[in-house]
Amino acid sequence: MSDLDSVAPRPGRYDFGLSDAQEARAQALHQESIVFDMLAMHAGSDIFAQFSDELRIDFRARLAKAKSKYAGLTEAIYWPYEASLNSDSDVLWRWYQESGLTCGTYEVGLLIYDERDPLSCDWDARINRYTALPWLRFAKSAADIRDAKRDGAIALYANCQPIVPVLRDLSTFDIAHRKGLRSYMLTYNRMDHVGIGCTERVDAGLSMYGLDVVKHCNEIGIMLDVSHSSHLTTMDACKHSKKPVNANHTAARSLFDHARCKTNEALRAIAGTGGIIGIVAVPPFLTGAKIPTIEHMLDHIDYIANLVGWQHLAIGTDWPWPVPDDVLAATFGPDYDKNVGFRVQDKVDRTKRLVGFQDCRDLPNITRGLVKRGYSDEQIRGILGENALRVFEEVCG
Repeated sequence: MSDLDSVAPRPGRYDFGLSDAQEARAQALHQESIVFDMLAMHAGSDIFAQFSDELRIDFRARLAKAKSKYAGLTEAIYWPYEASLNSDSDVLWRWYQESGLTCGTYEVGLLIYDERDPLSCDWDARINRYTALPWLRFAKSAADIRDAKRDGAIALYANCQPIVPVLRDLSTFDIAHRKGLRSYMLTYNRMDHVGIGCTERVDAGLSMYGLDVVKHCNEIGIMLDVSHSSHLTTMDACKHSKKPVNANHTAARSLFDHARCKTNEALRAIAGTGGIIGIVAVPPFLTGAKIPTIEHMLDHIDYIANLVGWQHLAIGTDWPWPVPDDVLAATFGPDYDKNVGFRVQDKVDRTKRLVGFQDCRDLPNITRGLVKRGYSDEQIRGILGENALRVFEEVCG
């Protein structure tokens, strides 16, 4: 048993020492609020243990047939949706209900190069397939998200993190936008022809093409994300964008010195555009503590709220991965991390989780923690979702 396993509370019940009145207030707030995770990882890895032996055997058989370990990763992420679609299990829907989530994300790993591209066809097929789930919506507008809240459904919007660089062709963004893309991260960790990432050895900000991407995304209604971008790329985006710029899954570097976190200067610049800073639940980005907890996540919320105002804060958990730990271990390793720009000093361990944030059912712990730390109802509603929804509506409609 790991240290984390020995102290992990049951979902949604991290011990903040709340009074009965505070617990009642937190529960009501969470139920009533739009809960918007700007970089959601679906349900989380623990869900796989909840399925029957027969279904888990089916899952492993599907993994064995995957054409590559990365195809298997996608298979694993969406297998719980398949189980729901086939009426084999309602565990995914029950977990989402328990989480209180209104809107999360689904990942588009690459922008679509043309309508005949196999990835484009796969994207279309997946969305068309899962629209049959009565409780799931694919959101393209703020109204879609509000409607999901009203109807008790879950909304997901398309997000892209460019692990592989986009083509030098702005029409790829038009195609992706028509298919539902609503958030694009300008760079991943390394340098590409858009700009510089946060773990690259040099920093030169956005390229000329990167400036074109910023302008084009502004024009067609795609939110700009700088979570993995370098400091100068972040500052360039904030300087040149005519719409709000987000860092939808990051933290404060002044609180913990990690390349994935943002400096005070960058946080102020993002807020200056009207943008949003989503706080991650990724342990190595938040703290060096042996046993990281949700308190560390809340510390970053407090710090940034005091620095730029709660109106610019949101949730962007990015964790834990919705894949069993053994699949993560088989898929990711030093070679993969090197290829995408994570270094040894970044200490990325995809199996490590925060005590108090083990899976999506722990989203109420964020609300409970904000109550404990003295935030008002208005502030909590803003951080949980209203701030993110405001920017989504301003940029995407």
